[in-house]
Amino acid sequence: MSTPDAATPPPPTLESVLRDAWAAFAPTEPAPLGWLTHTTAQIRAYLREHHSPPAPLLPAADAGARLRREVWRALYEAVSTHDIDGDAADRVLCALDLPPLPRRWQVRLTLPVLIEVTAAGRENAFDTAEACIETALTGADLVVRFEWDGAERDDANPGDLDATAAEPAELT
Repeated sequence: MSTPDAATPPPPTLESVLRDAWAAFAPTEPAPLGWLTHTTAQIRAYLREHHSPPAPLLPAADAGARLRREVWRALYEAVSTHDIDGDAADRVLCALDLPPLPRRWQVRLTLPVLIEVTAAGRENAFDTAEACIETALTGADLVVRFEWDGAERDDANPGDLDATAAEPAELT
């Protein structure tokens, strides 16, 4: 006599997946009040709006590519509507080996700039050089040479999602 195989457990609920995701990214912080309910409702509303009839069965490679594209687009949409933090979305994408979201960055560089100016004294030379740089950066017709050797990368802070950027080529 054979014994019946153990029943396969049902798939996890959306709520349990979201709880696990929150715990993975912020294990010491409780989820914000209403976050789980709001996020679940947003995901379900998105699925209702964008649900299409089942597509014909695709080869595994095509189905995998489509899933990757849909995951990336869902996180893009969630970040653009401020339902999830951009850094958290990028960590999810990295874990899934997907390209990060396009974001606008504010970058601060410190560059040594060498400009030869004619001036009557040290302070006047600095003032003249600063004025030349200002003029060059506003589009005047001056020749200014930037020496990139020794440039320091001081700071780069990610900003909002760049809604004008194209989808990454890796998704196609």
